[in-house]
Amino acid sequence: MSALNIEPNSQANVAGVPPAPPEDSSNRQGVKTPFRWVPRDYMPVELVGAPGGAQVFAREDGCAAIAYSGRRGKHDWHHSFSGSERLHAFVAKWVAGLVRADEWRCQRRAERKAAGAAGHGCKVGDIFRCSWGCDQTNVDYYQVTALHGRTMATVRRIAAQAQETAWLQGECAPAPGHFLDADRYPPMRVKLNAGTTPSFKAYSFASAYLVKPIVELAGVKSYAVDHWTAYA
Repeated sequence: MSALNIEPNSQANVAGVPPAPPEDSSNRQGVKTPFRWVPRDYMPVELVGAPGGAQVFAREDGCAAIAYSGRRGKHDWHHSFSGSERLHAFVAKWVAGLVRADEWRCQRRAERKAAGAAGHGCKVGDIFRCSWGCDQTNVDYYQVTALHGRTMATVRRIAAQAQETAWLQGECAPAPGHFLDADRYPPMRVKLNAGTTPSFKAYSFASAYLVKPIVELAGVKSYAVDHWTAYA
C-alpha cells in the first residue's frame, strides 16, 4: 500500500491553502500539534500507517513537499522532487523511519516499566563506581549500607586500592568496608534507578553504576581494575 495519496484534501479552502492546526488542535490520531507553516499552493497529503503527528503537504504536481512529525512546529524536511514518483518513494521511506523510531520508543518504555516492576535488585554491600572528569579521570567508589523501600538506599564513599603505573596516571579498584571520613564524606540517601545496570546520581553531572566482583574467594570479593589520570 502506498504511504501517501496526493489528492486535494476536503479541509483545504477554496484558495488552495491547507489549514494549519492552531496551538490547541489535534490531528486525526489525537496528537496535539503546534502551528505549522505551509506554503500557499501546497495541499494536504493522506498518509497511511504514519505515527500520530506526522503531516505532509505537497504541490499538486508532486514536485515539492514539506513534512512535519511528532509535536514539532519545525518541519522535518522541505524538498523539491523531479516528479510524484520520487516524492512517493521519499515519503514512504520517511514514514517507515518514523514507524521504526516509534516502535523503538515503545519498546524502551516497556523495558523501563518492566525494570521498574522488577526492582533494582541491589543489596547491602553492593559497590557502585562513578567515573568523571574533564581534563582528568576521577574514579569514586560507593558502598550500599542500607536499603529503604523499593527505590531508596543509603550509600557511603569508600577508599580505593590504587597504584601509579605511569606519570600522573594509574590503576585502582574499590576497597569494600573501608569507608572514608564521615564528616568530609557523609552518608548519602539516593534513589536507585533500575535498569540493565542499576545506578544513582552521585553528582549533578555524573552517575554511579553498580559493579559486580569478577571473583569471590573465601568471602573476599575482587573487582575489575579501573584507570585514573591526574593531569590537571
